[in-house]
Amino acid sequence: MNENTSENRTKVVVLVCEEALETIVLPEMLAAGAKGYTITEARGRGNRGVRDARWLLSSNVRIEAVCNEAVAQSIIALVEAKYSSNYGLVIYATDAEVLHPEKY
Repeated sequence: MNENTSENRTKVVVLVCEEALETIVLPEMLAAGAKGYTITEARGRGNRGVRDARWLLSSNVRIEAVCNEAVAQSIIALVEAKYSSNYGLVIYATDAEVLHPEKY
């Protein structure tokens, strides 16, 4: 198991955001240290109303990246500071137990 340091704790950072942010945020996540990501379409309801993807401007995506805690904190701080006030965005991180944590 990993040592209990921030560099060794594995996290999953999740962004649920407007699809327009996808191409902007992905390079920044990689530059912050993420080694990869997974993207899926997302639908739901929040403080900006229903996001059902019935028309292009209401499409959301869910972006997930498995990384160490230090990278997770960097991604969250960056995305929060640059995009949270102007875009529909939810950001959270959860602990993860993964096989081969050195990959992340």
